[in-house]
Amino acid sequence: MVSKSYIRIIALLAGASAVAARGLPNLHRPYLAPSVARATGTGPKGFLTIDDKAHEGTQVHGAFADAAGGTFSACLADTTASVADCQAVISDVRANNGSINVAGGFCLNWWEGSCLGRVCGGKGQEIYEADSQFIADTMTNSILDTCVSQGKSGAAADCADVSSTCGTYRFSLQAYQGI
Repeated sequence: MVSKSYIRIIALLAGASAVAARGLPNLHRPYLAPSVARATGTGPKGFLTIDDKAHEGTQVHGAFADAAGGTFSACLADTTASVADCQAVISDVRANNGSINVAGGFCLNWWEGSCLGRVCGGKGQEIYEADSQFIADTMTNSILDTCVSQGKSGAAADCADVSSTCGTYRFSLQAYQGI
């Protein structure tokens, strides 16, 4: 027969193990967003997902190239994302104050209210690294001001086909539907 002391020790160890395990990453679903949406958005810390090529095959409503010819952008499908929510997402990206790194084939995602912002590494890119200010400025000038303000989602990239995984990066602002 097991003594009460022995049972208490096992219960204490089991409780301590459960508390310690809360701090460990979920090994079955690493790097995925929480399944329950928060009303306040992600804040400055984005979450990592596989690049699902969300815009691939969508109709392009207008394409633009910056004066230097390094960034291409396009307005895509109609969106319910609001300018105010997308501005909050861009502020979260900007708040990183330094380099943002994302592996090729993956995207860092930020959301606020109705807007989802994504920074994706190009398919052939091992690691895409850029200054958060450059990313936020590009999202503002090439997507928010030209597309979201007109009721369209948008994407910007360093190659002309912004709806694909060509180039070294792709940024987008689109409606947030939850994960």
